[in-house]
Amino acid sequence: MFASDLPETTPGRMDARKQLRLHRRDEKPIRAAASTIGLQGADFIWQSAVLHVEQIGRRISLSVLPAEAFEAFRAALDVPGRVLPGPAATAAAWNGLFKDMG
Repeated sequence: MFASDLPETTPGRMDARKQLRLHRRDEKPIRAAASTIGLQGADFIWQSAVLHVEQIGRRISLSVLPAEAFEAFRAALDVPGRVLPGPAATAAAWNGLFKDMG
């Protein structure tokens, strides 16, 4: 029924185990939802967790900026950098004190 929304299964033997404790009041709706789409409770929980992992991955890999802010960011990338006197003086003072160990 909702097969297009389900995550891809990882091929091979499932040998990792996780024990899960939950409240009794949560068990009934989980079982009901699982049976609605033809899954056992454990498979439903596993697939729900995998879907959540995928959503988190998409969310943390995406930056959303208003168009004006993005254009300002893009323009700033093309501006030549400038030397800041404080850090430049510190770098010059430390020059040669540490050598590359490679």
